[in-house]
Amino acid sequence: MVRPRRLLSQQVLADPRSLDTRAMLPRLAPEERVEQLCGLEAMGQIHAWQARYEPDRVSAYATADTRYADRILRAEGAAFRSRRRWYGLRFECTISTDLKRVTAFAFRVGEPIPQARWQALGLPALH
Repeated sequence: MVRPRRLLSQQVLADPRSLDTRAMLPRLAPEERVEQLCGLEAMGQIHAWQARYEPDRVSAYATADTRYADRILRAEGAAFRSRRRWYGLRFECTISTDLKRVTAFAFRVGEPIPQARWQALGLPALH
C-alpha cells in the first residue's frame, strides 16, 4: 500500500472550482460525506503518485461493499476512472472526529477493469 505523507483533500476543497462540493458536503449523511472526502483524497493521491493517471471519478464499492468503523473507511473493491478507463483500487481512509477532513490515507492501484464489466459494475463510461 502507498502511504502518502501529505494529505490532499483539503487542498482540493480549498480550490475555487470546488465551491459546489464544499457546499454539498455538510448536507450529506455522515457515511456519504466520509465516502466523498475519501474519494477526493484518493483522486488527489493517485495523481500525485503517478501523474499519468488523471482520476475524475471514484467508486468506493465497485466490486465489494465498503466497511466503515471507528472513523476508518475500508474500500477493498473500489475503482477509479482516468482518461476514460476504469482501474481497480483499494484504500483505507481515516476521518477526523468532526467528519470534515481526512487524517490518514493508504491506497493500492489495481489492474484496468475490462470495459465489458463496466455496466454490470455500475461504472459509467462518461459523466
